[in-house]
Amino acid sequence: MKLLMYGVNKETVMKEDVDKYLLTEQNKKRQMYDISKFNGVEEIVVLTNDFRNEYYLYVDETVFSHGEFLRYLAEETDKVLQDIILETYSKFNEDVLRHLFEITSGYLSQPQGAFSILRSVEKAIELANTLHTSGPVVYRMFKKAIYLSYALKLEKAIKPLNQSLLSKYVYLLQERMEHLEKKHYLVSGDDWQVYFLTKLLIFAGAQTVTIIQNDEFESQKQFERIKYYLNDNERTKVYPVTAKSLCYRLSKADAAILNTSKIKLFDEEILEEVTVIRQTKKVQYIVDTRAEGLDHFEFPELDLQYIDGSIEMTYNDDEQTEAFVAFDEELNEHIEKFMQFLEKMQMSEKTETLY
Repeated sequence: MKLLMYGVNKETVMKEDVDKYLLTEQNKKRQMYDISKFNGVEEIVVLTNDFRNEYYLYVDETVFSHGEFLRYLAEETDKVLQDIILETYSKFNEDVLRHLFEITSGYLSQPQGAFSILRSVEKAIELANTLHTSGPVVYRMFKKAIYLSYALKLEKAIKPLNQSLLSKYVYLLQERMEHLEKKHYLVSGDDWQVYFLTKLLIFAGAQTVTIIQNDEFESQKQFERIKYYLNDNERTKVYPVTAKSLCYRLSKADAAILNTSKIKLFDEEILEEVTVIRQTKKVQYIVDTRAEGLDHFEFPELDLQYIDGSIEMTYNDDEQTEAFVAFDEELNEHIEKFMQFLEKMQMSEKTETLY
């Protein structure tokens, strides 16, 4: 049994042929169903975005035909087999794991450490589960890649490899707060910014994450839009701000990540009520995501610590090299553990077959 991956992306395909490989959701489902019926294919997940199509397979290599698979791609794209051979790249076992871990972490994206590919990976395994084409091996591999991606985005040793704005905001909080666990957060932004901030903070151990917008109805609508992408445990920790809960959430928050030019939090009436609700004074941190930070930010009634989210975080060559070494070591450790799991599973299956 072997892990395999075949892929194409915009760097391996001529510009005029890119559209031939693009998959609609319906075509992707059909291909997954077709390929799952090939001799030797035990599991399949197809990862797609606007840059790549990648087929992740767990196969019995004694009966699986690479030629059959490539001929199928040729038929699907209306291209000759020789072109398919030249334009596809393939990997197996450890190299499949490393590739998936690297792309899911955003290491191969721009900016480095970007979150966008992570959602594509999440969607890929969700679809495979729905279609019942995944199984214990590929499912575990994708879940490990997703877990590792969130973990790496919180890893201080790998900061230079995480250049996305969302990672920067969380790193800025890490520098000012002793720890992120068991804290209450306010977050604001567009749907995907809020989604990934929410997921990342919950992964870091947040007690609650509250979605806030100027309009309470927009907060509620945004919560409804993203809650379907959260699991049951995550949903219990996420709340939308309403008119009734605003002051309570403000008084309870340990930190906020939001644009102070868009979210007008602190008028005199709100400040007075927050002061009344809060029985004991505490430090609160605000990461301001506006394009230019404020020169002056002061609320004497509350101990608010302002963090300018527009500042640039730069790293020298040594720091970047050390970060890559740490990243590589982390990947090696998880790849080794996964291959040990795979070996034990295969040995167990052989033993069961003997009896």
